[in-house]
Amino acid sequence: MQRITCSAALLCLLVMGGCTSTAPIVSNVRQAPKPLNLIQARVAVLSFTGAPDYPETGRVAREIATKLLVERCEISPISSSMVDTYLREHPITPSELDLDALKTAAQGLEADIVIWGAVKQFTPYRFDRLAPATPPYVELRLFAFRVGHSGVATVTGRKQGGLPGTIWNRQPTFEDVAQPLIDRLLSALH
Repeated sequence: MQRITCSAALLCLLVMGGCTSTAPIVSNVRQAPKPLNLIQARVAVLSFTGAPDYPETGRVAREIATKLLVERCEISPISSSMVDTYLREHPITPSELDLDALKTAAQGLEADIVIWGAVKQFTPYRFDRLAPATPPYVELRLFAFRVGHSGVATVTGRKQGGLPGTIWNRQPTFEDVAQPLIDRLLSALH
């Protein structure tokens, strides 16, 4: 009887460990006055700001967003090197309150749409033998502006990743959690 109880407890722990991941939660969706119509648009993905203490998350989130836009919306992306060069020569801080700067940037990059974002929070996976493991967590906000529109579309979301089945499995990364979240946020934008 003891052996069945231990096996059942181990199975329960494995199932619970794999179920800590949550679906992306989308909130604060504000659509642009007209649909963005991302399909086959020329899109410039501007820099993303990284999470406090994790600045590299901004670069990774930008790469994920660009990849997903190409795959899902068949956009014509403006190369990130061209966008970075433009931003060095014409430093702007993208803001939903400065439509003139966004319009100028879009026209300078020959883009229909500019997208940027901010990783508001990132908590990496942590394992400590003396405390329960902490699953990874990401909170992110996306912004999109289409030339000719009088406003910026915004969407915020968050997602908690899962825990590995055992301490020997691959540890979940920022990318593991951010990719499904960014995919869901991009869907909410258009």
